[in-house]
Amino acid sequence: MMKGNQVQLTFEEFADAKTGRKTIRLTPKENIFHRNYFYQKCFTSDNKKLLIGGTFDDPDSVMSCDDFKSSLNYHLLDLDSGIITQLTEGNGDNTFGGFLSHDDQYLYYVKNRKALNRVKLNTLEEVTIFESDPKWVAYGTWVANSITTKMVGIEIAKDDYINLDTWDAFAKMYERNPLCRLFTLDLTTGEQKIIHQEKRWLGHPMYRPFDHKTVAFCHEGPHDLVKTRIWFINEDGSNLRAGIKQDDDEHCTHEFWVPDGSLMYYVSFYSDASKHRFICSVNPDTLESKKILQMPNCSHLMSNYDGTLLVGDGTCSPMDVINKEANQIDTDNDLYLFHIANSHVSSIAEHRSSWSVFKGSRQITHPHPSFTPDNSAILWSSDCEGNTAVYLTKLQ
Repeated sequence: MMKGNQVQLTFEEFADAKTGRKTIRLTPKENIFHRNYFYQKCFTSDNKKLLIGGTFDDPDSVMSCDDFKSSLNYHLLDLDSGIITQLTEGNGDNTFGGFLSHDDQYLYYVKNRKALNRVKLNTLEEVTIFESDPKWVAYGTWVANSITTKMVGIEIAKDDYINLDTWDAFAKMYERNPLCRLFTLDLTTGEQKIIHQEKRWLGHPMYRPFDHKTVAFCHEGPHDLVKTRIWFINEDGSNLRAGIKQDDDEHCTHEFWVPDGSLMYYVSFYSDASKHRFICSVNPDTLESKKILQMPNCSHLMSNYDGTLLVGDGTCSPMDVINKEANQIDTDNDLYLFHIANSHVSSIAEHRSSWSVFKGSRQITHPHPSFTPDNSAILWSSDCEGNTAVYLTKLQ
């Protein structure tokens, strides 16, 4: 379909079978839709519109949901009227990494693993701000600072890059030690500055909210092989430092900034299934890390604005490890709400995701839960009804 195409959706409400909470399927189960990556801005600040990825094409005709060959595009859903508007068109949209600007005026996203594009939401005018050098591949999720004037991203040398459409490919990429470079990008001029480069797989670049001098990134790869995942560096490339010191058999993953910039949270677990998972934090100023709360076997976490509430998605045995036998766990289908002040943990709803690779995408079936701006509901994705769809579960 074409940019600007509009469709009237009918939301379907039901009570979650386990908790009774009101849950709304926002997108048709006959089509393929999903939310963006969990820490990227997807709601307008007034809580009335939602950025999602997907297509109204027949699912059987969709050959791939991988970001390079994908025919999925960005859409903006009006949560009051139910009208969804297509924002982009053509193949090659990275429909996980895109986000709305802080002022709700623009969509930023990467296309064809090379071009950073900006779409003005009220006119759908689209411009290319930056293109990667042909010798480099635009990789992963790129993240803006709090006022959408700069962005941090990662590129991988084209000769080292392989398509990450399976978990076997994920392990092979780690073994290749690809040449990666971390950069900042001026969103007005398109000027790129390389701030760190090494022959190691790097990922998850993030500006610290409201501190535009501090950048986080990770050493990517199977969690039982990566020895120090979280790293910080100054925006000018100085003061590279490890964010945390991991235990010998500790696996750390899915770090994110609390949206107010106060802390970074992350998941900590061990290959020994008898050891528990923990919500942990690290202070980027002092590098003090803490185990905050023991939790069920969740994969992704995200917090509300000030980090007092967290949401997590119960998971299956991890695929992003080498020693799968040592990391076997019972599948947990719940979404969880964590109250940090009193350590209270409760089930929100069942997501019942398969966690399967779907049409070349390792991420599309993952719930990736997060809060609405007013903390009234949880946004998540799942393939629990067949195709992937987008859901809201009410907290209030």
